[in-house]
Amino acid sequence: MISFFVKGVPAPGGSKKFVGMNKKTGRAILVDDTGKRNKNWRKIVGIEGARAMGDKPLMRGPLAVTIVFQMPRPKHHFNRKGGFSKTATTRPTSKPDTLKLTRSTEDALTGIVWHDDAQVILMSLAKKWADENQEAGAYIQVHQISD
Repeated sequence: MISFFVKGVPAPGGSKKFVGMNKKTGRAILVDDTGKRNKNWRKIVGIEGARAMGDKPLMRGPLAVTIVFQMPRPKHHFNRKGGFSKTATTRPTSKPDTLKLTRSTEDALTGIVWHDDAQVILMSLAKKWADENQEAGAYIQVHQISD
């Protein structure tokens, strides 16, 4: 089993953007619309995953993964005195959604922790606000499931 924390603002992945039709083939042209934030997130996830793996070989077989995303609270959640405003929510129900955050995180660990994210057969996910004494990021735990 490995367990590690990735510090930073989790970024979603897997979004596609329609940019037009290919005149020759008549097919839709889709481009990856994840942007710089996603690339930075995937990079630091890969770095921390590699650090957690050390010199261990890539995990094989079925895997169970737990990811807890700690999202930074938006500025409008705080009043002028530093306390919570009346509109502050207790749970982050706004975008990005948990599955898109997971998609970018899983992709970043391919070839570093496991051979392919298709090996993940059991997953536990959560998205919460980072408390005032916590940093934004993600707690990640991966363990092999014996047959």
